[in-house]
Amino acid sequence: MDKWKVKNSNIDQSKLVEEIYKSRGVEDYLELFSLDAHSFNDPYLFRDMTKAVERIMLAVEQKDRILIYGDYDVDGITSTYLLYKVIKDLKGIVDYDIPNRFVDGYGLSYSKAYDIISEGYSLVITVDNGIKSIYEAHILKENNVDLIITDHHESENILPEAYAIIHTALSDYPFKPLAGVGVAFKLAQALIGEDALDFIDIVALGTVADMMPLIDENRAIVNLGLKKLMHTDNIGLRELVNFLDLSMPSVADIQFKIAPRINACGRMKSAKLAVELLLSPTSIMAKKHLREIEESNNKRKNLTKILYSHALQNLDLSEQSIIVTSPIMHEGVIGIVASRLASEYSKISIVLKEEEYTYKGSIRSYSNVDVIYVLDSLKDLLIRYGGHSNAAGLEFKRENLSEFKRRFNDLLPNAYRENLIEAEGVINIYTLDFQQIIDLDRYDLKDALFVFDVISPEGKYLIKGEHTKIMISETAEAIFFNNKNLYSKLTNSSKLVLLGRLDINNFRGKSKKQILIEEYRII
Repeated sequence: MDKWKVKNSNIDQSKLVEEIYKSRGVEDYLELFSLDAHSFNDPYLFRDMTKAVERIMLAVEQKDRILIYGDYDVDGITSTYLLYKVIKDLKGIVDYDIPNRFVDGYGLSYSKAYDIISEGYSLVITVDNGIKSIYEAHILKENNVDLIITDHHESENILPEAYAIIHTALSDYPFKPLAGVGVAFKLAQALIGEDALDFIDIVALGTVADMMPLIDENRAIVNLGLKKLMHTDNIGLRELVNFLDLSMPSVADIQFKIAPRINACGRMKSAKLAVELLLSPTSIMAKKHLREIEESNNKRKNLTKILYSHALQNLDLSEQSIIVTSPIMHEGVIGIVASRLASEYSKISIVLKEEEYTYKGSIRSYSNVDVIYVLDSLKDLLIRYGGHSNAAGLEFKRENLSEFKRRFNDLLPNAYRENLIEAEGVINIYTLDFQQIIDLDRYDLKDALFVFDVISPEGKYLIKGEHTKIMISETAEAIFFNNKNLYSKLTNSSKLVLLGRLDINNFRGKSKKQILIEEYRII
């Protein structure tokens, strides 16, 4: 717990928004929230943009068959919809495809490349993937299929043999942290000019869901996108916003309400369902798709609960890490189960699905362990792996399980990193004004972390046997989702220091300041 770092221990609670933005280098946050289309950079600053536009327009003119190839998360889904719709509106002969995570895995696979060739496509445009598809690009080129890659993920040392590559890091484009849908939007701007703004709500949705920094061009996208989202002309998105009863959608609404439902399609069924929602021609059709999406989301929640309970029955807490294996794990929720275990038991957690010949699963870090450092050291045992320091996916042969466990735990002491979790400031929850929490949400700081020091709980209870709730005062409470260990540790005399985020809980006409706990110390 010594990894908390407070940026401003004397933060002014009456000016939280202003103080936080100043600490992030923004002197005038109101100016940030006024950014608009004037902040957009010229799309032709991307390398290969001219080549890409000319090839697409030629394909449209010659009636070549075009395929948009996406990804199964919100960024990939919105990117797919955007370019499919733009080229369709240009009268191109265009289809879209998104891999099934259970069959195809991530990105453009070699089997998909052969499908593309056999189905007679002349041009393939990848969105939010493709930069690592070295072998697949070679296959397509050998078979006279032109490939345009639009992506924002890290590239390998060798680039694919593509007709054109539109990538933030591989060009002189001045703003690098665009989402995949942001890169697709720049291509749309180059193709149809200002008309691309008709899709800005879709671009904002993918940008926020992919956790891109909301500065500069991304901030402009989100400012314009949220405004349009209130009165979107996309029938499917409008029905989703109405279903969720969002009169003034915010960044937090996208993160916690809209994005999880769209993601559930790829986790439980097919991400194509979410694209079909966005393509809905009528409200009746959109509502039909929404019912299917809500069903998928509920299945995802129920399955997560079942598999988490199953994981608890197979725990060995004697090691430095938690490693759970099971033949009934589901790839769509395996990462969520790993996250819950890491949070509940404060340990690096790995959940593995037992396949016929391999184990395939997800790792979630805890306490600043760099899991990619560990996996790099184990690459001789792994068939594949990828991700970042806090979360990763992996696959290895079943016969390597014992050696993997032993070496993984042996490597952990050397994998700790000094990256401190930064809290914006120390907050007195007893004296904090409700308006400050409202303003945090209004100015997209609902994710801001704070230290709350010192809290004397007035009571505690478990919600649904899974979530610890702490009563702080008549107007304040704290909740630790998916963690019941805190409940069992608290006594009548316990005092707490909490690391968490702020929210307001409105229940039965009564409002309470709420701390969403990330970590805690009992003192």
